[in-house]
Amino acid sequence: MYHKFDLCDGKERLKAKRAQGKKYEIFLNENEESYKNFKVPFKEVLKYYYLYPKNAIVPFKLPFYKPNLSDFDAPHITWLGHSSLFVSFKKYKILIDPIFNTHASPFSFINRAFKNAPVYSADDFGDIFAVIITHSHFDHLDAKSVKALKHRAKFFITPLKVGNYLKSYGVSEKKIIELDWWDGIEFDDLNIIATPSQHSSSRGDGKNKTLWASFVMEFKSVDRKVFFSGDGGYFTHFKKIGEYFKEFDLVCLESGQFNKAWPFSHSFPDQILQEAKDLNAKALMPIHWGRFLAGTHAWNEVVEFLYKNLDIAFITPKMGEGYKIGDEFKQDFWWR
Repeated sequence: MYHKFDLCDGKERLKAKRAQGKKYEIFLNENEESYKNFKVPFKEVLKYYYLYPKNAIVPFKLPFYKPNLSDFDAPHITWLGHSSLFVSFKKYKILIDPIFNTHASPFSFINRAFKNAPVYSADDFGDIFAVIITHSHFDHLDAKSVKALKHRAKFFITPLKVGNYLKSYGVSEKKIIELDWWDGIEFDDLNIIATPSQHSSSRGDGKNKTLWASFVMEFKSVDRKVFFSGDGGYFTHFKKIGEYFKEFDLVCLESGQFNKAWPFSHSFPDQILQEAKDLNAKALMPIHWGRFLAGTHAWNEVVEFLYKNLDIAFITPKMGEGYKIGDEFKQDFWWR
């Protein structure tokens, strides 16, 4: 059915670091500065959610499509808003961080989706080969969505310990595959590898009890590779990933919600440019934008910046619009 493999070399490609906390074991980033004596000021959190500029919210109805569920012979990727993605290649229908909900928090009045943005459901996708969850934050792991998919999906692939949440939502333990950094799974014509990211995890039950990760997909018979950043700030892991995998046909990089108050957890616009270079990317698709509040910057600020400064193909499909990886993309500036 599948088999696991390990790309860790004990030198450059390392497993996630762990440490014993006061009450439980925690995971750590490779960058020590990201967790040493670092606290986010409450006033910055307040500013992010409640004192944001007017242009942090999209002012018009966002265009969207119903996802195409065809069995494509070439890999297609569909952005569903924020960091939610749908990957389709032959028999492989894969959802990444699906949020079939109107809010990304335990409370319906916090971190609500834009009123002008679409809300997809499990019924829009039918049976799913796998669901990938990059980490446990509410805007990536949504209990309602997991419960809707628990009988439709064959596998749930997560970083270490995230499976505990899935089991509590009714997902069979037999369906859950947990990966450390540089662990991979081979499914006939598809490899999925968990790679490092620089972030954190919590669902209000303790910080960093579960691992966070980026992911790589290798579509073997067509020789295509895609990188999915999940959430995270810039560090040397991007260079290491690029050096090992040589190049990527497409990188889906976090492109929004950066803030000087949490400089290690999210990438700043200029850092995204460097990440694409480190990964040897041929094309970039922005994610982590377009559906939830952008906080202290305009909702499309990072996309505007990337369009003006990138020297590779810039892929910005509408929500639900499929993109064939490697194809030329015609920019229509729907986000302006």
